[in-house]
Amino acid sequence: MELTLNEQVLRLFLALLLGSVVGMEREYTQQSAGLRTHILVCLGATAFTIVSISDMTAGFAIKDMDPNLSYRMVRDPARIAAQIVAGIGFIGGGAVLRHGASIRGLTTAASLWMMASIGMLIGVGSYQLAIVATVFSFLVLFIIGGLERSMFKKHLKKFTQLKVQVTAKDSALPTIEQWLEKSFPRKTVEVKTQRNEEAATATMSYTVDLRGIQADVNQLSRKLNAMDGVLSASLKVFHEEKED
Repeated sequence: MELTLNEQVLRLFLALLLGSVVGMEREYTQQSAGLRTHILVCLGATAFTIVSISDMTAGFAIKDMDPNLSYRMVRDPARIAAQIVAGIGFIGGGAVLRHGASIRGLTTAASLWMMASIGMLIGVGSYQLAIVATVFSFLVLFIIGGLERSMFKKHLKKFTQLKVQVTAKDSALPTIEQWLEKSFPRKTVEVKTQRNEEAATATMSYTVDLRGIQADVNQLSRKLNAMDGVLSASLKVFHEEKED
């Protein structure tokens, strides 16, 4: 399939436009991969697809059994397309970040994956399907995303953490940590310990994911302060927004 220069430029320009539509929504929500990243992913997928279907580079030469035909060109456009699908996973993986108990960036990674498919559609000339896919992607991110935030914000869009800071005798720390793990099974997010060798004491910061747990902070504080070896203890609850 031989494309003229005008056709190739047109496809790249359409990739720029459609990539910016989804990229603007991600930029508006201040995600790690924004406008430029989505444009470049769409442009790159389009360019690679154009290369894969071009007569200049779409095949490889093999020796033919016919003595009158020394080489034969075998076309395999799917090879580059398959590499686009696999390669976009590395970029998408870079957009996924762990933040305490929350994993952020999954929606952004999915939008990058979608932009690669839209770029491939543009590259093979399926302009109408590429435009429809872009419109649907924008609706999912902007319209459905807004509905999700308004309808399920109370239940799904927040995570709650309990941060416990305990200063105790060094020998009492294992008992305290066992008590916390028993009180919040499989809910530990982070544990940090700082020891004072001279005073034989240690300060432990213990973070717990409280989603799905009804915790009486005042009662926990009283129990913790009453434990042997505890010099001081403070508990604080944090509510944070989870971003896509």
